[in-house]
Amino acid sequence: MNKYLLYLFLWLPILAAAQTQNPTALSRFLEKMDQTTFRARFTLTIAETAAHPQTHSGRIAMRGRQFYINLFNTEASYDGSTFYIYSPETKELTMSAPTESELLESNPLLYARELSKVCKLSEKPTNAGTTIITLVPRDQSKGVQRFELTVKTATLMPVSLEVKEGASYTRITFREGKFSQDKPVFVMQRKNATIIDLR
Repeated sequence: MNKYLLYLFLWLPILAAAQTQNPTALSRFLEKMDQTTFRARFTLTIAETAAHPQTHSGRIAMRGRQFYINLFNTEASYDGSTFYIYSPETKELTMSAPTESELLESNPLLYARELSKVCKLSEKPTNAGTTIITLVPRDQSKGVQRFELTVKTATLMPVSLEVKEGASYTRITFREGKFSQDKPVFVMQRKNATIIDLR
């Protein structure tokens, strides 16, 4: 056998393994979200076609698929099995077993994981030290048409995300974001709350 062909056969498995082990920014971001707790304040902008955009402020804590969000003067939390919604105004704490779509509507960051299974992925580094991660579903006939997550390239800290679904457009801009090693308890309990258990 030609010695150059022999070298090629010897090196092909090593080259293939190196390519397989080269993680994308998205895979590294998802791993970071699994291994650390992300906290931030954010601004949510929602726009419909021919309508004025609505802007709201909130807070989020998230680790893996578990999360806590304070938005619209309402608290929402998911501990991995139970979804909690607490209204300070009515002092009602509702517990339910959520569907996947309900979780995605509550926390758009979860789209990064779910859409990665069925979407075309593209990643673009910028001169601002960020990476734009874009997920576009192959089937554009329903659901989300485009998901775009911008993270800081060095730390993978979320900067913003945009979701285009039909005529609606959602943008979340994060600020004061930080990662930590603590593990919050996402089970929600509120003293003197009226419990509504729908599980």
